[in-house]
Amino acid sequence: MALPELIYAPIDGGTIHRYEISGGKRKFLRFIGCYLGQCNFHNNIDDAIDYIKNLKESQKIQKS
Repeated sequence: MALPELIYAPIDGGTIHRYEISGGKRKFLRFIGCYLGQCNFHNNIDDAIDYIKNLKESQKIQKS
């Protein structure tokens, strides 16, 4: 099993890694979206990007 591969790191924070997971006879491609230590698996990169954007917005609201 390979290590996660960094594929996206926006300037204002967060990362998205691509991760190949083996399951039975198949391999699944998943994306891990992380921001300030909060990480979550997603089926596609768009969902991972939205996850990071939502976390950033919630951090801005909490600081206000």
